[in-house]
Amino acid sequence: MSLPPKPLLDEFERMFDDVPQILERALDYWQDGRVEGIEEIAPSLFHARVTGSEGSGYDVDIRLNDESAFDAIDTAETEESGLDPHDPRNRHDRRVMSTACTCPYLRTPYCKHVGAALYALRARFEKTTPRNDAFSHESHEQRTAVPHYVLDGILERIEQQVIESDGKNLLFFWSPLCRHYAEYLRSEKEQTLIPPTEAERMVLEPLAEYHARHGHGRHDDNDDHDHVTGSDDAFPRSERLSDDDEYLESSEDPELEQALWGLRTVAYNALHSTDYANACVNLSTCVQALTAFTGSFDGDGRELVDESAMLVNRIRCYLENVAQYADSTTAGKALGEIAQAAHAPQIQFQQPSDAAMLLAGALAFAHHDDKIMWAYDVIDTALERFGPEHDHELPHEMMRISRHELYRYVLMVAYDLRRMTDDESGCQELWRENPDSAPLLLMHAITLMKSRRFADAYQLVADHLDRCSDKLDADLEIVRNGLLDGLLPHGWHTVLECCAEGMNDVDRLADVYRFLIVNCNTKSDAGYVSRFRRLMKLNGTDDEQWHDMARTLARECSRNIAERIRTRSDMPLYEIESGRRSSVWTNPAYEKLIVEERLSDAALTYCVTIDYPSLPLLKTMAISHPEDARQAISNALPDGALDAKAIIAGTGRRGMNAHRTTYRQVAKQLRRYAEVFGDDEMRELAHRIVAQYPNRKALREELAFAL
Repeated sequence: MSLPPKPLLDEFERMFDDVPQILERALDYWQDGRVEGIEEIAPSLFHARVTGSEGSGYDVDIRLNDESAFDAIDTAETEESGLDPHDPRNRHDRRVMSTACTCPYLRTPYCKHVGAALYALRARFEKTTPRNDAFSHESHEQRTAVPHYVLDGILERIEQQVIESDGKNLLFFWSPLCRHYAEYLRSEKEQTLIPPTEAERMVLEPLAEYHARHGHGRHDDNDDHDHVTGSDDAFPRSERLSDDDEYLESSEDPELEQALWGLRTVAYNALHSTDYANACVNLSTCVQALTAFTGSFDGDGRELVDESAMLVNRIRCYLENVAQYADSTTAGKALGEIAQAAHAPQIQFQQPSDAAMLLAGALAFAHHDDKIMWAYDVIDTALERFGPEHDHELPHEMMRISRHELYRYVLMVAYDLRRMTDDESGCQELWRENPDSAPLLLMHAITLMKSRRFADAYQLVADHLDRCSDKLDADLEIVRNGLLDGLLPHGWHTVLECCAEGMNDVDRLADVYRFLIVNCNTKSDAGYVSRFRRLMKLNGTDDEQWHDMARTLARECSRNIAERIRTRSDMPLYEIESGRRSSVWTNPAYEKLIVEERLSDAALTYCVTIDYPSLPLLKTMAISHPEDARQAISNALPDGALDAKAIIAGTGRRGMNAHRTTYRQVAKQLRRYAEVFGDDEMRELAHRIVAQYPNRKALREELAFAL
């Protein structure tokens, strides 16, 4: 497991971004006073003793950056604040260089004991920070503190994406890999091109023979609009190409191998030919035939879909050689053949992403002044032909869905072309004419963030969300994307979070946190409660003010859950990263607020919506509503546990099942009961249950701890 980057001590919570539950436990440990005196045992090396959950103690060492690192404090910043940068109490750039703990828990880079010690260490420095006339109240108010949880990672990924694109700009599809693979193709032995007529026969005859033996599969002439595509929310990706990739793929089906042999031979031959125009004729034949064959294949067509995508990517790379080595007229003819294939109905409707990638081959021409016009001609023609104004020409809804998907991809290709040719006005025009195209909008926001124009990026995204009827659905547009894949777990709201951090804007960041807390559905997002509290307290909120904020936020969460119950069925959700199952009616962040702020009334109403209240919720409910908490635990007991004469619904029998697994369920609930109401009440309940079944020895054995 790779360790996170070195964070500032003021922002050490970033170290636990992947394990927010451990950070929550660390905060509990620190607040419970489990951290025993922090000592500086060597320059910048601190030691603490942390008491574990079972009373055992663990030694924690934390090393900060050394003294010389503090000399880099920004002079203008220190002059503005009036603080002496050489006073160790005034250093705000302390970084956590390393940590160590003697506990045995090594499943994550940092344990809860390290987290608790970091809380204590930061608190120690905060207490020793001077509050004198040199640091006036007014200047303190102006110097807000906004921890960075997402900003640094996103900016780092943007820079990496620029490097992987053309080194200057962030692009959707083109990368130097296309050119590298084209050079590899040219380095291999050149082949004499198979004449187009012979190539067509070699491709089509084996496919026809396969159909003659196996029939024409699952499609008929009316099914041209059916297609196999990826998720509509996913951006198409270029396949990774390396110099040792061969096009001659292999299949486990010998008959399928025989059927594709001619197609693969023709494609390989064309990719190694310098008769560029006719080679593209043959490649066009191959890709159209393969797509049509895939659409009529009776069986799992995923292997053929993958082969088609691989062929399309090799054609894109081949066009790099066409652009570099063919004369302008020949290059224009070659590109025209590939564009014609992209417009073929079986490709644009069955595999719209393949059609878009064929058109993306025109990007190779952007690097050659005498051929740029061919690229603009092909891509702008596609923009017009596949635009929504032609939807009325399509007889089937499925065809319109495919066309919209293709148009979305073509917009991305058009952006790449304009960016690669330094056509800034063209990029602005695309953004202006397509304000709600998710990929273009994300690219626009990223471009602004790359230039550190966070306020403009924030406003751009906020305006888009204001136009959306459902902000949560809008977020799903970009959760999975090809630009910042894996970094936008909350879609547009993660972009807003990033921009607010970049702006150092407490109010806007707090607004994002509130939205994510109120709409929380997953346990991983419960950590936003801690982030929100930390943000508020860093900027002057005292405990009483925070409690008022938390109560107001809890009421918003309650109203949101009521709206969910009214408008959405209680269907299960599965967290993408952990695979955990949850309900659309649950809100783990709300649960955390209830427990931490001891909102007993809220716990009572919330527990009505969930099947199995957690132990912390039960404890909170019991503060003001002990009888309801007792009833909640009793409801979790197996049917008949408290009444041997009760008739069990659906069975017609009386009393509790006589199985040890059932008795263990009783034991589990008794232990929960003891946690909330103490051992005495638990024993009383246990005796009551055993009295209902005096002859069940196994029951007494399982409940022996409570008798």
